[in-house]
Amino acid sequence: MKMRKLFAGIAAAATLLGGMALGAASAQADGPQTTTPLLQVTNAQAGHKYTPYKFATFANADSGSVEVNTVEAWKTFVTTAADAADNDTENSVPAEYKDNPAAYVATFNAEQIRKFAEELAKTNPLPTADGAGLTVTAEQAGTAQPVAVDGEGWYLVTDTYNGKAGTPAVVATTVNVLDNLRIVADAKTGQGGITTVGRFNAKNENPLTPPSKTAKVGDVDVNGKTVNVGDTVDFTVSAVVPASAANYDVYPFTITDTASKGLKVAETNTFKVQVDGKDVDAALYKVEQTGSAAVGTTTTITFASAKSLAGKTIVVSYTGVVTKDALTGLDGSVDNKATITTNGGTSGEGKTESKTYGFQFKKIGVDNDANALAGAQFVVKKKDGKFLKQDTESKAWSSVDDQTNATVFTSGADGLVQFKGLAAGDYTVMETSAPSGYAQNFRVTFDVSIAENGTVTFKQDLLHQVTLPADDQIATVKNVKSITQLPLTGAAGTTLFTVVALLVAGAGVTVAVKSRQRMH
Repeated sequence: MKMRKLFAGIAAAATLLGGMALGAASAQADGPQTTTPLLQVTNAQAGHKYTPYKFATFANADSGSVEVNTVEAWKTFVTTAADAADNDTENSVPAEYKDNPAAYVATFNAEQIRKFAEELAKTNPLPTADGAGLTVTAEQAGTAQPVAVDGEGWYLVTDTYNGKAGTPAVVATTVNVLDNLRIVADAKTGQGGITTVGRFNAKNENPLTPPSKTAKVGDVDVNGKTVNVGDTVDFTVSAVVPASAANYDVYPFTITDTASKGLKVAETNTFKVQVDGKDVDAALYKVEQTGSAAVGTTTTITFASAKSLAGKTIVVSYTGVVTKDALTGLDGSVDNKATITTNGGTSGEGKTESKTYGFQFKKIGVDNDANALAGAQFVVKKKDGKFLKQDTESKAWSSVDDQTNATVFTSGADGLVQFKGLAAGDYTVMETSAPSGYAQNFRVTFDVSIAENGTVTFKQDLLHQVTLPADDQIATVKNVKSITQLPLTGAAGTTLFTVVALLVAGAGVTVAVKSRQRMH
């Protein structure tokens, strides 16, 4: 076990240090770089503070390597963190490295180094920082910036944002302004595979930008507005891949879209995933879905790595049909939320929400008991002149040109007639057949408006057979058995006399025609 640990790092290409990766060897200079800082952060993040803590020094630099020696005050902390990172056994630091645990850390592979950085950052309290570090301004964001340190050495660099700790890094500075020397464990073993490149890429992210969403029916934006049951809604989710994704070897990126009940989301094979208006290679992602319109549907678009899309906006497009499951009583709503999940956590929500409304009225007679009337039949016409048709099973609404193809709604034993799941708009209700025993000549036609906020307004008909609703928004619509039961005063009375005059005039024409026929 001891020999295995002693030579564990000979083949390790540990150029990835900690939670933040060192630059690739191909980016190293071949000679002196007089303007290169000892330590710098690539793609610095606005508002972040990078604080350096030197836990090892360098010595005996020659043409190819430097020795690493543990800072005395850090020996216990480095030993503890190394034990945790190399967790094969307890007290795993070999005896040869007892007085120089940082040299043992130099034999770690990339995964062990990352773990070591995380464990070392748990030191509480951390000693005084070795250098001023860097607090990134908005102007510096996304650029390479120097991190002020206290001379050459091996540093733990912490990353804090708004008082919260992010992923730390273990970073070796340049040596003598060179960035191509390699760390050796110590003079005795000559081990080590870590290059003193003096830079690291920031991987901690500022809070993720929530995705944006749109919802349209045709060309009409219905986010925050109303829809009909049966409408097909076109949804988009736009999610920005952080520019820092380019700094990772692998950058998992997941868009989670959650639709409420009442939306029948399209099959996954119909989803379009695009960047800059072009389809993304399907090999980069997978679309998975659970749930249904009855309980709600969750769809995930998962990229094993979105590194190649760093800084780009992924646009996901799909459709959803509003179903009767959205309804609670006459009204209802459907909403759709989306989040992004990355190494940096989960973003806030992008959301769309649409409402659907309805109205109802009660059919009554004008007898003394104002009894509910069953059997009255109605059709509904929209402002554009088209009639409403409703599918019996799905309750989805559609429009037809001809009244003969419109759905006929019939009052039940309680006299109620209900229209559920409608978008805001103006509607005309036309009685096509009065109940048996009631006058067919005085069937009711009246207008109803549904506002975007759901307020229902009934408009009085010409003969005042509609009684406007109180707070319960249920109007009453009368049927009469004879003309004498209609109101005879005011505008209704004037209208009534006009109707009677037209009826009499019509009768006169009929008599005249028949008389002429007899004369011939």
